[in-house]
Amino acid sequence: MKALKIITVLGMAMLVAAPQPSEAGVRKSGLTGAAFLKVGVGARAVALGSAYTTVSGDVNQMFYNPAGSALSGGDSQVMLSHNQWIADLSHNALGFARDMGDMGTLGISLIRFGTSGIESDRDVVPQFVVDEGTFTATDTGTGNYDYGDMAVGVTWSRHITDRLDMGLTGKIVRQTIDGLSASAYAADFGAIYRTGFYGTRIGARINNLGSDLTFYDIGAPLPLIFSIGAATDIVKNSESGLQVTLMADATKPQDGEQLLYTAVEVGLGGLLQLRTGYKYNYQGVLGPKGFEDKKVDEVDGSSFDVVRTEEGMTAGLGLNVNMGNYDATVDYAYTSFGILDQVHQFSLQFHF
Repeated sequence: MKALKIITVLGMAMLVAAPQPSEAGVRKSGLTGAAFLKVGVGARAVALGSAYTTVSGDVNQMFYNPAGSALSGGDSQVMLSHNQWIADLSHNALGFARDMGDMGTLGISLIRFGTSGIESDRDVVPQFVVDEGTFTATDTGTGNYDYGDMAVGVTWSRHITDRLDMGLTGKIVRQTIDGLSASAYAADFGAIYRTGFYGTRIGARINNLGSDLTFYDIGAPLPLIFSIGAATDIVKNSESGLQVTLMADATKPQDGEQLLYTAVEVGLGGLLQLRTGYKYNYQGVLGPKGFEDKKVDEVDGSSFDVVRTEEGMTAGLGLNVNMGNYDATVDYAYTSFGILDQVHQFSLQFHF
């Protein structure tokens, strides 16, 4: 019962801390810094539509619910992920976790996101940059500049009981653009509880709770995210190796509306996994006809469309290979952003 209370407290914290819509109906989307922290890490999680809060025993959980990274039996896991995201942005991640016995599981993670060689026109300079005193006449003209984001995290997780896992990640977040940098500190924490009822798990997590990123004395909060999730094994046949798992996450970004992630994962003999997921109510700047929301301008009373992103359906697969002293897993995920692009993500994971 104590474990259920912990999950309940985390869930209540999400409801209390989640911002309420203002009277003017103003959306807060896009007002946070370090937006790269919203990009899915790991091909398995992405293929499952980010409905990942209740997955356990996985090093990828250092980027989602740190409680799920708890390992046992002295196991170690390493993951590498590459994602050539939209607009030629490169998204790469690396993680390592090891079970340390009674100390729990310790892990370290890294995310790199960005691009280089961006063409610039420095003839147009915002006045506040000039007033800051960091701009000189030699900065005018055209040229190229780089943009890069990075997050480095250290994770602790542990099996508190045979049913309850808990975890915590502390991380440094840094953004750099054209030689100007800003840093922030953040924490993720969460819990997973196994009910014992047909393999059902429930979990909760809070991500990116920390300080602001500050450029030119203008602070931007990190993208605070609250999630609760549940998963259940509707089929689990030990003889055939067939396993079918349903997953769902209710997620509340601080700068957006409530989201619902759903997913199905089918395991075939421990060798192959097929996955698909869907993101409901995912907000964006562009979306297909028929999925628009009508909003009313509080100033003049006119109505306008707030369209949804074309990101929704995801799919992927995983292949497990025994290499003797260790096991390797290759995962692939596909996400369609409609007219923006299609994104293919690959991950490689080792268990030893």
